[in-house]
Amino acid sequence: MQVTISGMALSDVAEVSALTERLAFLNWNSRQFESELQSSCTYGLVARDENGAFAGYALFHLVADEVELLAIATVPEFTRQGIASMLYKNAVTTLRHEGGRTLFLEVREGNATARAFYERMGCTVCGKRKNYYHDGESAILYSAELAFI
Repeated sequence: MQVTISGMALSDVAEVSALTERLAFLNWNSRQFESELQSSCTYGLVARDENGAFAGYALFHLVADEVELLAIATVPEFTRQGIASMLYKNAVTTLRHEGGRTLFLEVREGNATARAFYERMGCTVCGKRKNYYHDGESAILYSAELAFI
């Protein structure tokens, strides 16, 4: 499958928001995504297949030389096709050129799939936030030096 990665635009917010709601992993609404896209520190990407169908997105912050991964998601029908990897690698390459040196992210302790993905992408555990999520689950913190990815 051929995938196109492009910058996230306001016109993508409805699809991004719908996917986020469908996956129920990030408690954001359309207005919050729109607000993020207005920020100079936000870097968003979307993935589309060869027919233009929305396949996923990634959202990052770049502040000084630190990059924070806010969210990365793939439409369930497109999972296991390398889309999240493409989004991640594209963002890391661009953000490294924009001055990003270190990437940080957090993930639910019990989300083995996401944790394995981040570890494959070169991230290492750097901490834990106990009882971080509203349901009491802890967050595992990851970091990566962008120069080595």
